[in-house]
Amino acid sequence: MFEKIMNLVKGQAMDTIGGMQGVPEEKKKEVVETTAGSLIDGLKEHAASGGIASLLGMGGAGAGSGSLSSGLVSNVVDALTSKVGLNPSVAQKIASSVVPAVTSLLKGKVADTGEPGFNLESLVGGLTGKGSGGAAGGIMNAVEGLFGKKS
Repeated sequence: MFEKIMNLVKGQAMDTIGGMQGVPEEKKKEVVETTAGSLIDGLKEHAASGGIASLLGMGGAGAGSGSLSSGLVSNVVDALTSKVGLNPSVAQKIASSVVPAVTSLLKGKVADTGEPGFNLESLVGGLTGKGSGGAAGGIMNAVEGLFGKKS
């Protein structure tokens, strides 16, 4: 599952960065890797803290607002400027496009019952490296209730 999540994030980052001015061609791969790594790290932290409901609530309409989204954007900008040496305004443009797009994509994947193997429990498990038993199961049931799913 982690591989699926990482590939989704990298794909979204590449789509955003592909035609963007201000990103040197020779740095695009590094920008994609750094963007994906930073975003995944932020998502992992959030999933591990039990805040998965707000993680999935960020996507769609209003995406890009809220403290979690701002934190993820800030982490990506910091990584792109410090590790890759991008101009802060270019890094901000990338992060402001990729973060809401990825969270919306993840929310859509979780909500799509036709997507085999991609559900709320597997998403949390993929991000945290843990199964969905114990307390996570209770969290999953509560969050699935928010989306009209039943365990």
